[in-house]
Order: sequence, then structure tokens, then C-alpha cells
Amino acid sequence: YDERTKRYWALANHVPKEYRLSERRPDQTRNTLALISSADLKAWEVKKDLLTDLDPATVGFQYADWLFDGDDIIAAVRTAFPEADGTKAHTAHDANWLTFHRFEGFRE
Repeated sequence: YDERTKRYWALANHVPKEYRLSERRPDQTRNTLALISSADLKAWEVKKDLLTDLDPATVGFQYADWLFDGDDIIAAVRTAFPEADGTKAHTAHDANWLTFHRFEGFRE
């Protein structure tokens, strides 16, 4: 809960429209991490996609652990993403990275 905006905030997986009707199950689509917000903890609004990739099969941004840091959000994210040599993660769920992010000016 952010006292300044009087809203609840979360980092959660968002399934963009182009993946909702695909052959992939929506609950297994983790290639987009979004900033979402709610005034009442019932109705949530996607404010912005923060991390996204076109490969829903082997890329995933999930289980974010985050904190407010002034006007920013800092987060550690379990990430499935290609290695420098191009080797892909086994699946989007099978993370091969733990990544750190700073999302500046989240209230904007």
C-alpha cells in the first residue's frame, strides 16, 4: 500500500491479448511482468508492462519480490532468459537467472 497514492501496488504476470487465445495456457504464460494497482484489492488495473519478451515458451519473469524505494520500485525477479551464448532456459518456469531491477517513478 502506498500512502501517497492511497493505492495497492503489485508486480504480477500479465497475459497480453495476443497470448490469451494462443495454444499456450494463460496460467503458463509468464513472459510479461506488469505493474498493477488497485484502490480496493478487488479490481486491479494494469498500469504498465515492465518486462516483456516475445518468447512465452522459454522466457519468464515471475515471483517478484519488491519494495518501494522512494519514487521507485526495486525488485528481485526469478527470470528464465537466454544465456549470453544463446542457450535458452528449459521452460519459462525453469528460471536460470535471478535479476535485479529498478523501476523509476512508478507513480507516474
